[in-house]
Amino acid sequence: MQFPFEPGKNIKLRARFNRDAAAHLYESPLAADQKLTEVDDKVLLEATVLDTSQLRWWLLGFGAAVEVLAPKGLRRELSQVAKEMATLYTN
Repeated sequence: MQFPFEPGKNIKLRARFNRDAAAHLYESPLAADQKLTEVDDKVLLEATVLDTSQLRWWLLGFGAAVEVLAPKGLRRELSQVAKEMATLYTN
């Protein structure tokens, strides 16, 4: 899997974080229009961000503490990376 290295376009990111993983987003917002909604023990993030390789690396750094909900293309990409990683650890 290769990530694009060109400047990204704006996307509307929706992601569900574990409460502990989301704590820093209250003090250091990801975007000016960031919205955080607490639901049970999770935090829903909604923000307009640039679609870049840095975004992917940032999200992947949270491991299982984050689930990307939208956009669907980004969700599929990260799902594929997670499957490839799981294969490395099961063989």
